[in-house]
Amino acid sequence: MDYRKDLLRASAARLYSMGVNLEAARAKLKELVEQGVDYDSDEMKQAYQDFKELEQQWTALEQQHLELRDEIVKDGQG
Repeated sequence: MDYRKDLLRASAARLYSMGVNLEAARAKLKELVEQGVDYDSDEMKQAYQDFKELEQQWTALEQQHLELRDEIVKDGQG
């Protein structure tokens, strides 16, 4: 079996897990806004930083996942 398919499955699982964490970070930001927390507060800045880091990681992993998927399909093994 092509090891790339295993990598593809693993990256899909990681994307799912990371997506759950990303949505939790997004919800935290929304909660802070709804509570009226000042945008310049340390709490808001940290929550935004946490969200942005997760978003960047998710985007990079998604790109790798899509490239691997396309490579597998192109090679006729998909």
